[in-house]
Amino acid sequence: MSASYKWRPDRRTWEVTITWNYQRKRVQYESEADAKEIVRHIRKLELEGVNVFEAITKARTATRPTPTAPRLREVLPLWLDRQVLAGQIRASTGRLYARCLRGWCYTHPLEDGRALGDLPIDAVTREMLGAMIRRMREAKLSGSTIGNVHFPLRSYFADLIETKKLLGPSPAGDLKYFVGKASRTASKRRHYPYFTQDEGPVLMAAAQALFPRWYPFILTGVLAGLRWGETAALRRTDLNVRKGTLTVERTISDRGEYQGIAPVKDYEFRTVKVAPKLLAVLQSHLEAVTLEGQVKEWKPEGRALMFPTVFGNPVPYPYFWQSIWRPLMRKSGLPVRNYHATRHTYATWLLEDGANIHWVSQQLGHATIKQTVDTYGHIQPDRHEGAVEGLDRYV
Repeated sequence: MSASYKWRPDRRTWEVTITWNYQRKRVQYESEADAKEIVRHIRKLELEGVNVFEAITKARTATRPTPTAPRLREVLPLWLDRQVLAGQIRASTGRLYARCLRGWCYTHPLEDGRALGDLPIDAVTREMLGAMIRRMREAKLSGSTIGNVHFPLRSYFADLIETKKLLGPSPAGDLKYFVGKASRTASKRRHYPYFTQDEGPVLMAAAQALFPRWYPFILTGVLAGLRWGETAALRRTDLNVRKGTLTVERTISDRGEYQGIAPVKDYEFRTVKVAPKLLAVLQSHLEAVTLEGQVKEWKPEGRALMFPTVFGNPVPYPYFWQSIWRPLMRKSGLPVRNYHATRHTYATWLLEDGANIHWVSQQLGHATIKQTVDTYGHIQPDRHEGAVEGLDRYV
């Protein structure tokens, strides 16, 4: 006689199989703990010479543990992994959520001495989550950090209710009272870092001197407003020298089914007008890269890239950040900013020079003009104050 158990993904249950006297019987259980307990019980009965099929019936009605909901710290990380695989969130976002949940949610102490993460999911209440958020606010955490805990909890419990695995209402569905006004209004006061018109020459001179190979890459961010992944995924054929444009239709991504080169955000392909200086730099850069690819005998995929590494591969972001951008920020003497600040710089300089905000929005690939206004409408207000004096001539 033998008894074993295995996971049945098609039924989403744990299946216990008992083989005895050339007969086979299968029983389904919702949790692995139940399946283990039944197998252990059957083997004990086998040593006592008890009829296994009768034992199974008795075990299901008498000795089987009462099914309980899984603990929050066990199932929420698995749910985040499935969200990443389904393409609902990026892998980097999943890691960020998981880190914040480990630090503040799972370890949050309850009044009875237990940790919040050790509770079954059907025992979590709105008041418990509210106390956790209040504790985070008292620790002076930013609204984004609170959101990195609140958002996955809200989505997870909403998913449980939609799939009929949990009765409503959701304990994380309405936490506005605990989140408070500060984090909700923070986005209105958010500062988007950029390089000023005086800092631009300093940045580019440092890039050209310290990292000449990546100078055209960084210049593309400043003078074309491309996101890092969009620049890293550019191909030689995306540059139209005659029209002076770049076609942006792919990016470097770690999201869902796409690992590596993927379509751009929201599949919104766009054509970006290139500044004359950037056009000249890119032409010279492509000539050098073409020669390098021939000498090193890169594969066709590497020769097609506009900004390959010395091995003819797409540049990975961790390498770019650690080996190029951080040293550049440190050695240039400028305040440290993320690479995305080059995109903010592009938009800010255009708007301050009088470019139409609708055209700038199209260049950036924003979904709506509101996104452009909310992001850049408040930048450098002192440069506009002089216009007030000009109103005198109308009266």
